[in-house]
Amino acid sequence: MAADKVYDVVVVGAGASGGTLAAHLARAGVDVCVIEGGPAINTRTDFNTHALPYQFENRAIPTMKPGKPGFDSERSRGVGGKSLTWNAVAWRFSERDFKGRTYEGAGEDWPFHYADLAPYYSAIEREVGVCGNRDGLEDLPDGEFLPPVPMKCTDVAVMKGAAKLGVKVIHVRKATLSRPMKGRPACHFCGNCMAGCDVVAKYNSADVHLKPALKTGKLTIRPNAIVREVTVSNENRVTGVKYIDRESRREGEVRACVVVVSCACVQSVALLQMSKSRLYPDGLGNSSGHLGKHFIPHFTGGVQCFLGEFVGKTSVNDEGYLDHAYIPSFMHNRKRDYARSFGVQFNYQNRRAVGWARMVKGFGASYKQAVKERYPAFLTFAPYGEMLPGKSHVDLDPNVKDSYGLPRARRHVFYSENDIKIFKDMTKWSVEILKAAGADILAVGEEPRTNHELGGARMGADPKTSVVNQWCQSHDVKNLFVVDGAVFPSASEKNPTHTMMALAARTAERIAGELKRRSL
Repeated sequence: MAADKVYDVVVVGAGASGGTLAAHLARAGVDVCVIEGGPAINTRTDFNTHALPYQFENRAIPTMKPGKPGFDSERSRGVGGKSLTWNAVAWRFSERDFKGRTYEGAGEDWPFHYADLAPYYSAIEREVGVCGNRDGLEDLPDGEFLPPVPMKCTDVAVMKGAAKLGVKVIHVRKATLSRPMKGRPACHFCGNCMAGCDVVAKYNSADVHLKPALKTGKLTIRPNAIVREVTVSNENRVTGVKYIDRESRREGEVRACVVVVSCACVQSVALLQMSKSRLYPDGLGNSSGHLGKHFIPHFTGGVQCFLGEFVGKTSVNDEGYLDHAYIPSFMHNRKRDYARSFGVQFNYQNRRAVGWARMVKGFGASYKQAVKERYPAFLTFAPYGEMLPGKSHVDLDPNVKDSYGLPRARRHVFYSENDIKIFKDMTKWSVEILKAAGADILAVGEEPRTNHELGGARMGADPKTSVVNQWCQSHDVKNLFVVDGAVFPSASEKNPTHTMMALAARTAERIAGELKRRSL
């Protein structure tokens, strides 16, 4: 990497958003550099993909094999980012999700419609391979799908129970191949999806987007570079990024005409907050004062149970690709005293981990027998609720720094009355569905827990109340973009990564066009 080189675009972060955006830019002829805080990772050999608990101390399986760095802190992941270890669930948001305030008077509208993003959803589905069924649901738009995988026997039992309550269970939609595609094999159902996929049946940005894009000659990847600042000129233009080498601790710099921050929500917000200057003493692009505000992570509940008809059955290898079924939002057309809704992921636990056994009563031989009998029947039910924008926010800890001397990002989560109502109702429905399926309830989560992190640099049409516009472009700095979950003005109850990737493809097209027109 020549010290005096100026790239067209530098992208900070090599996960699903950054990898998608960089690949689309490179294919459009844009000279792009991806800066990643973690190391390059060999997805075929570096993960403990098929390890078993008894092989490790305390039966805890580390993500990386001994001697392989990466995924050891928030600021040290690897080329591919969280896409290497995600569960690959891929939903499209609906018009109701993009226009929640218009529909229900709650939340925040996105500054565009579903129809504006639909072509990019389709493009991503064709590129990466998303399997699923076309269910014809208004609030869960269909896409360009590979065939779905069969439901498990326990999925069918839940489906029958849910049907008694008028609740629909559908095939899950995942960026995991159900049949070979573009040199990638179909999933072989080892059940270790969130430990890395060593054959790339499951999408990751490193193998599916970045490596092919290297062939264009327009992509440079700089791993082990922890970005500490986005630099801005006196003329109010970003000029590149300054970074710390993860291994040598030396400082470096990459210059570019355009900077795209795609670090993954909280870290993207933190980087902008760290990038203070004379022009932006409160954080880069923060003239509105809204940077860090409107943090809207999903919140989850949790019910653990044993499905009665499977207790004592012979154990079989049915991990599959973890969850094969899903309960989509069904509350929008039902009477309720709260806004927005929830969906339910279930059966995605990995049976290599049996922490639930600690809750089974008994001792000695009878206890062991009770665990063995219940092993085939265990099921985890996890409803996901949509948090409304409120007091939750992200900031920098003024006292605590990481090992690189950078301030740690802090998450401040406050649940509103509406959030708590959703949590209580989605928990109630979860228990009722499972009981209708003949389940014996083992444990019910009493408090919401945060999951997918979203918001903090939200998009909007009004520069006074948002950080970026509909193109993920800073209102304040024309050649600065933020492209990941941080820009979400509302969360939906659906897993967000597919929408992040569609946004990345849309933004890449915009940036490439603006560079061609010399208007950035």
